[in-house]
Amino acid sequence: MLSTEEVIQTSGEAIAASGVKNVVIDPVMVCKGEDEVLNPGTVGAMIEFLLPHALVTTPNLFEAGQLAGTGTPKTIDELKTAAEKIHSLGAKNVVIKGGRALSTDKAVDLFFDGDKFYLLETDKVDTTYNHGAGCTFAASVTANLANGMSVKDAVFEAKEFVAAGIKHGWKLNQFVGPVYHGAKPRLGAPEVTIREI
Repeated sequence: MLSTEEVIQTSGEAIAASGVKNVVIDPVMVCKGEDEVLNPGTVGAMIEFLLPHALVTTPNLFEAGQLAGTGTPKTIDELKTAAEKIHSLGAKNVVIKGGRALSTDKAVDLFFDGDKFYLLETDKVDTTYNHGAGCTFAASVTANLANGMSVKDAVFEAKEFVAAGIKHGWKLNQFVGPVYHGAKPRLGAPEVTIREI
């Protein structure tokens, strides 16, 4: 989490100076379980200094609503509206991580490549052992791009990787448990349905 406007600006300037093209921005704004941005000025700084460099950005529902200025999306149509707005701010590809928070029978993420929308769906997993799922998703997309995958394939594979990690998450203590990063290679991935909408 980049907690101040100055840190965000400095990071954006460093990205611009580096010439790196495969930049994945996970716009973390709050700690898990929180629903209020600690420093509201950081949202504008992310829009100005980070999103224009993003090959892919991976906000969760709350973060998508903050970036798009639409409020937290609650339906697929609202996800699409938020994704289009975030794309218009400079991010080339947008993945909104809805997970199990939407009122659907599946865990749903939305991928928008600037042209087409895709729903990435898996069965919901009733667990509290999902700590780190969003960060793991962004890291998986980054690793997949570094390994030469296309953006679309990198995103689709990341969904499988994280879905497996959530399904096999483990208890750390009485309050929290992380996703299991070794789940997909060791135990396989749950079925992921990908459909253009």
